[in-house]
Amino acid sequence: MSTSYPFVSEQKLSDKLVSGAFLGNFKTAFKKITLRKCLLKLHLYISLWLGTLIVIAGLTGSLLVYEHTLDKWLNADMMSVAVGERWLPIADLVAIANRVSPIPEPPSHLQMPEDPSEALIVRYQAAAMPGHKGHNHHFHEVMVNPYSGQVLGDRDRNDALMTFILRLHFSLLAGDFGKLVMGITSLLTLVLTVTGIYLWWPKLGKIKQALLIKRNASATRFNFDLHKTTGIYTAIVMLAVAFSGVYFNLPQFFKPAVNFFSPLEEMPRGIKSTANGGTVIQPEIVKANIQATYPGIQIQRIFLPVGERGSYMISARQSDELRSKGSTSFWVDQYDGAILAVRDPKKFNAGNAFINLQLPLHNGEILGTPGRIAVLVAGFAPLVMMVTGLIHWLKKRKANRARRASLKAAAI
Repeated sequence: MSTSYPFVSEQKLSDKLVSGAFLGNFKTAFKKITLRKCLLKLHLYISLWLGTLIVIAGLTGSLLVYEHTLDKWLNADMMSVAVGERWLPIADLVAIANRVSPIPEPPSHLQMPEDPSEALIVRYQAAAMPGHKGHNHHFHEVMVNPYSGQVLGDRDRNDALMTFILRLHFSLLAGDFGKLVMGITSLLTLVLTVTGIYLWWPKLGKIKQALLIKRNASATRFNFDLHKTTGIYTAIVMLAVAFSGVYFNLPQFFKPAVNFFSPLEEMPRGIKSTANGGTVIQPEIVKANIQATYPGIQIQRIFLPVGERGSYMISARQSDELRSKGSTSFWVDQYDGAILAVRDPKKFNAGNAFINLQLPLHNGEILGTPGRIAVLVAGFAPLVMMVTGLIHWLKKRKANRARRASLKAAAI
């Protein structure tokens, strides 16, 4: 005996039952979706898609923390000198470098030694790289012993190992496209780190356990503990490095955001000397005048005047600056030595001061030697986390497949 429903055919009733079952299953599945599961998937997919790029950025970044030290060590024959009593005139050293430089134009600037045991580096502007846009930082370098005038060697700076590592870190050796890719990678590394912190966050009673690797644990548990502890102990450093990495690779988005809160003041351009056609003063005089006005200042680069109206541009570091590559700049008249303009980081507004902090934040020198060591160590964390995370994911995927296969076999 069949049960009848007024005004409802058997087909419509079947359709409604099927539809109701589908909606019920959908609601059940939807209820199982939690914020944790969503963030876990996001964390996983960012790691799978960009893990290799993050590892490259981390390992190369570790080496770049001590870029100059490593470059000097690798090229000691060209960059190290025996300390003498006094320098030869800088003009004479430049003339010596000009004789061996393959570039006929005058040098762009002089890289001054960081300590008395280093060579003077005379840099010449080389031809721009193919497809290069904007300012060209491609230089040919001639290393000269400032005490004896001996030429120690010369090189295309792009051929140096540390420059290769810098370009790999910054743009994957792929120009503007690589720069964009690494900028997006930095941005998603922020997301990866924040989601990792959320997924790690334990209940109050289990904080100590979450910070340690369990002793005598299984290989699976050790792998998981190594992953989460490596991540949480390097999280703050990773956030700082990734955030500043967004600035270096995506300044076209970063600077307007900062400018919205505090208008940025651009670097002065086109500062001219008086056109009196007099005798050009020597770099030693310019250097001495600045050091007399700013005691304790370290002159790092001297940009030579170009043409009759050009001026000296001096890049320097004051003793209390955070950046090892100083942010203090002077423009000096090439005829009378008058200081035409000064860019002093102590007088930066909030926006410029924030931008100026990005390099010390990126290489750790904002906290001195401990900060540099922290960034160096943290650079290896992405490799550890990618390997341990991949092992954990593969084991979990294998277990899930085995469970589904078992359920399917039981249903037959």
